[in-house]
Amino acid sequence: MRSELDVLLEQLEELLAEPVVDEEDALELAIVAGSVARLGGDPMALEPAEAWRKGDGADLVASLWEAVDAEPLLEQLEAAAEGTLGDEQVEEAVYDVDDLLVAGVWCRKHALVRPVGKRAEAIVRELPDVFEDLAPDGKMLAKRREVAEDLDIYGMWLVIAEVEG
Repeated sequence: MRSELDVLLEQLEELLAEPVVDEEDALELAIVAGSVARLGGDPMALEPAEAWRKGDGADLVASLWEAVDAEPLLEQLEAAAEGTLGDEQVEEAVYDVDDLLVAGVWCRKHALVRPVGKRAEAIVRELPDVFEDLAPDGKMLAKRREVAEDLDIYGMWLVIAEVEG
């Protein structure tokens, strides 16, 4: 069985094989590359993505972050925290916010995503039991050095990791 990291590395390779033509493509590449980096992927595997981000993709990445609106993602996370959504929708809400956070960290946009991460942590902290099914994911991520380096952004996962089943 292939690991999550193996799947992400394959996705990254596929994304880099095609031209990145718009902000949506740039965000997808940033999410996948950021996820690879957060899971401790081989830095050599990330070199082409890093080169793209710093070179040909620099303008696209800049315009992507000018256009990002985290508010709908945070509103969905709030709805999840209120217990009005099903388990799959709760998971989707958490991972949609996480995708933005991981992309922001990879793009070196810490200042832009830090307030999003802080707000997401506060939302989850209000009713953490709603996120109980994600506790194993939280525990796995909480052990990562890459997460520890950006606790002010990934605090949502620490709260989720602490939820007792």
